[in-house]
Amino acid sequence: MTRTSTTGTCSRGLTLLELVVVLFIISLFFTLAVPVFRRHHARPDALKMASLLRELNDSSIAMKKNFDITFNLDTGFVSWTGPEGRESATFKDLTMVQTPSKGAVKDGTLTVIFGSEGAPEDIDVYLEDPAKTYEVRLNALSGRVRIKGLEKK
Repeated sequence: MTRTSTTGTCSRGLTLLELVVVLFIISLFFTLAVPVFRRHHARPDALKMASLLRELNDSSIAMKKNFDITFNLDTGFVSWTGPEGRESATFKDLTMVQTPSKGAVKDGTLTVIFGSEGAPEDIDVYLEDPAKTYEVRLNALSGRVRIKGLEKK
């Protein structure tokens, strides 16, 4: 059924050309966007680590309790005691943890205890994928956590 307007006839559907243009734009978007999401393997782990460090620091200050985090750098296994009790996760891209008192720890285990005033010192956690190294840094004074992507050479 067609309607008559002052300028001519109007149809209710889309033309084949309009459909092709829309499909082209959608495929172009996916062609550009998908490699960006696939490029970084360690980024989700870095985000999870940043969230974990922030939660432990903030919870220890708010609840006036001691919480701890233990990094096993040989296996990438991380366990912590937080407000919900003892938990753990595996970070397959974990390569190094650095603190001012212990220096750069690349193997073995490292335990950091968050006291009632938060983290005792700055904590730098490094996660590495084939393209980038991610540094997750907890600033003990401000309680801020930031993620920095470092290009590999």
